[in-house]
Amino acid sequence: MRTKLIIAALAAASLSTAACSSKTPQEKQADQLIDAADAKADSIEAAADNKASEMEAQAEQLENQAGQAGTFEGKRLQVRADALKTEAKLVRREGQAKGRAVRDEGKAKASALLAQ
Repeated sequence: MRTKLIIAALAAASLSTAACSSKTPQEKQADQLIDAADAKADSIEAAADNKASEMEAQAEQLENQAGQAGTFEGKRLQVRADALKTEAKLVRREGQAKGRAVRDEGKAKASALLAQ
C-alpha cells in the first residue's frame, strides 16, 4: 500500500512539474530576446578579439624589426609596437564592455516584457 502511495505522489509531482515547465508566449519571446542579445554580444566580442589579435601580431613584427634595426630606428619601432599592444588591450576591453551592454539591454527588454 505504501509503495502505491509513493508512486502516486511521484506521478503527481511529475505532472505538476511538466505543467510548470511549459512557457507562456511572453516567456518564449523573452528567451528569444536574451538569446539574440547573447549572439550579438558574442559577435561583438569576437570581432574585437580578432582585431586585437591582428594588432598584437603587428606589434610582434615591429618588435622583431626593432631588434634588427639600429639605435634610433629600433627605438621608434619598439615605441610603435608598445602602442599597438596597448591599443589591442583597449580594443578587447571595449569589445567586452559593448558585449556586456548588449547582454544587459537584452535582459532588460526581456524583464520589461515579462513585467507586462
